[in-house]
Amino acid sequence: MRNTGVIEEIMANANPILEKLNSREIIQFQVKELDLNNGISLRGIPLVGKAIGRIFYTLKVRPNFNDFASKMTTSDFNLISQKLKSAEAETKMYAKIVKNDKGNPEIVECYYHNDKKTQSDASGINNYFDWMADSLQNSEKDYSLKSFNFNAQKETFNLILLDETQENKIDAFGTGLDLWKMGDRFEFNSLKFDYAPFLERLSCSNGNTALEYGFGADISHAKFNDRRLESVIQKALSVKNETVPLILQQSVNHLQQNNVSMAEFYHYRKFFENLNDDGIYTGLINNYFDDKPFYQSYGIDIKGKSNKWKSTANTGINAYDFFNMITYIASHPKEVRMDRDHRTQLQINASNLLFKKELDLEDIATSVKIDYPRLAAMN
Repeated sequence: MRNTGVIEEIMANANPILEKLNSREIIQFQVKELDLNNGISLRGIPLVGKAIGRIFYTLKVRPNFNDFASKMTTSDFNLISQKLKSAEAETKMYAKIVKNDKGNPEIVECYYHNDKKTQSDASGINNYFDWMADSLQNSEKDYSLKSFNFNAQKETFNLILLDETQENKIDAFGTGLDLWKMGDRFEFNSLKFDYAPFLERLSCSNGNTALEYGFGADISHAKFNDRRLESVIQKALSVKNETVPLILQQSVNHLQQNNVSMAEFYHYRKFFENLNDDGIYTGLINNYFDDKPFYQSYGIDIKGKSNKWKSTANTGINAYDFFNMITYIASHPKEVRMDRDHRTQLQINASNLLFKKELDLEDIATSVKIDYPRLAAMN
């Protein structure tokens, strides 16, 4: 029996959390049961966060729909609300109820109910861990647990397992100097399940998540069922992935042969600018995404230029170096202070660059002087 130690480590982390989650409740409801007055509630329980967004999407209204309540009479707003609900009255959905910090129940997630499913989706989180344990026991690969996180607000597990089998290491350039490990990232709660290959560069422990080569579904999808999820877990942990290692080698060579454009540079800088509440990432932006050299070289207002212009402007930064910098930021919490969820998203975004089919600066015509003959019609 293999991977006994890592199975025990996973369950030691999971069991205390699972005991608390057993009190959580998933209920079914119909849209006509919702109360849209003074916020949104269901059977007296308020909806918050993403749950509100899903309901507004279902009702086909804007995210700020409730703001209109202050601009009309109560009777008029109630009339509009009733008409909106009546259009989707029979739509069945799931609601996830949790208790907030004050011990009061809240609905934090909503998903559509799928009446056409032929397979059961009733297994739940405990079974996911059982399937992982079984798959690890029967795997021919030796695993280590790189990270195990639980987001209490979203009640979502996120764990990363690394394949430590020596012969499965990937030599990116065939030089024996740039080695990578394959791994597996699982993120799930009672209503949603995501899997993706995880890739880690050994020389610096930089990691990224290849989401496009994984699996994702929520309870509203037919593919979210017990049989499929068990199969995804078993295949990920037991079967050697033959596709991603080859694509990885091609991708790192592709990056090494090209530079990033200013559009690509600013795309990742903007990731932090959009999250920079109260200036929490100002230092990080200044340290890793300093654009002063561009202004000094071009002598113009870079940010004022169009994205088309930026996509043809060379930063002078090698794309592989830039990718390694991004994954370093996402993978080194002791050196770079960052929110855990933001790190996870940045690891996904880094893979978007790694596996980008064509970088901006590829296939761009070289600027040359052309003496084109002047025609009479041009006068």
